[in-house]
Amino acid sequence: MRRRLRPQMNDMPPPLRRFARREDGAMLIFIVYVLVIILMVTGVGIDLMRFERDRADLQYTLDRAVLAAADLDQPLPAKQVVLDYFNKAGLSNVIDADRVIVTKGVNYQNVSATAAAKMTTQFMHMTGVDMLNVPASGAAEERVPNVEISLVLDISGSMRNSGRMTALRPAARSFVDMVMAGDARLKSSINLIPYAGQTNPGPWMFDRLNGQRYPDIELAKKDGGTEEGRYPNVSSCLELGAGDFTHAGLPAAASYDQVPHFMNWSIASSVMDWGWCPQDRSSIVYASNDEDQLKGMIDTMRMHDGTGTQFAMKYAVALLNPSSRGIFAAMADDGLIPDGFRNRPADWEDQETAKYIVLMTDGQITEQVRPDETMHPKNPTRELLNRSSGDRYRLSSAGTNVSRFYSQCDLAKDPARNIIVYTIAFDAPSSARTQMRNCASSDAHFFVAGTDDIDIVFENIARQINQLKLVN
Repeated sequence: MRRRLRPQMNDMPPPLRRFARREDGAMLIFIVYVLVIILMVTGVGIDLMRFERDRADLQYTLDRAVLAAADLDQPLPAKQVVLDYFNKAGLSNVIDADRVIVTKGVNYQNVSATAAAKMTTQFMHMTGVDMLNVPASGAAEERVPNVEISLVLDISGSMRNSGRMTALRPAARSFVDMVMAGDARLKSSINLIPYAGQTNPGPWMFDRLNGQRYPDIELAKKDGGTEEGRYPNVSSCLELGAGDFTHAGLPAAASYDQVPHFMNWSIASSVMDWGWCPQDRSSIVYASNDEDQLKGMIDTMRMHDGTGTQFAMKYAVALLNPSSRGIFAAMADDGLIPDGFRNRPADWEDQETAKYIVLMTDGQITEQVRPDETMHPKNPTRELLNRSSGDRYRLSSAGTNVSRFYSQCDLAKDPARNIIVYTIAFDAPSSARTQMRNCASSDAHFFVAGTDDIDIVFENIARQINQLKLVN
């Protein structure tokens, strides 16, 4: 073969012979190929980046659309809401009504959607790919589970200061409206628990829990007696003991004394009723979904003396405890709660039931004092601090009461019960803020509020209870 090739090369002009013999340009072709490959890979990368940008924008629009459409309070048809979101985003061509699926029940709404856009490639066409499909899909659901709430409101005398009670009433009313909105009312019950120095479970529960009323004796009206000349018996608080704070159920002793009718600090009679124990007209409202009843109590509850948050928390936990179901059934039999709630509280492990405590206070837990004589004739008219020191004694210290309060908070937050505890320190001093923070399920469940934003805090909590979430 050499013999045949050499004559041919010898016959070539000198420039061509030199080109055939030289090897210093052999890498040029290889480099050209490498550059082309690099350009193609870079171009594919750019197209893929554009694809991901468009996909993220499309998915973001779809997620926002289905979230808004799934809201049970949304007045517009769900499909229309989704299509409007895409139209306003300039993406009306990538979705149609057939791709939006709405499933609605008594207590939930699920909205799912799919969308697909097409992206023309700028570089990948060199590999034969002229178009990329950009998909997006998602679903959102708002579900109103069975909801059991203990709403605990401080009605101590200090709530009259700085307009706190004036700000609280509309905020709490709005909370009730939000929690009971729409179909949620069929699934939600609220135990409304006002409290001051003690918590009044009401005459029916007082008798059911073996409360022993003090004797009916004479006391002239001019000395603080009733119109009939009897010693006032207008409240129904149980004198709970240390053992009652070691468990999560209702008070279960064989009998309980009645908390005396007295005041410790001075009264502002225009906005307060006499009593360390709130009077019966400011007692607990049980398992109600009647907005008028709940808001009526919020509007009319009167302030009283002292801050015994441990008692309120005790009832708040117990009224979410399935061990109280027999009591609820008895209340339903007597027409005190709706018949549909006779089987509440639900079991702790019931996956269809959410349990919440929402606790608001403006002050730290105080010591528990009592009159030395339960039926002293001065008890209905003279505050203990305005009487001889021998007329009063300390039943329990503030430190003991805080420990009892924390015990109930811990019982509520135990994973076996999984009650979600929200707390609100309302224009409260640092010690009260600490108590509320320590009781809350987490720092995210603890709120500091003033008169200018207490309504916003209650609204935020209500929105969290009426949770809306993406399910895909």
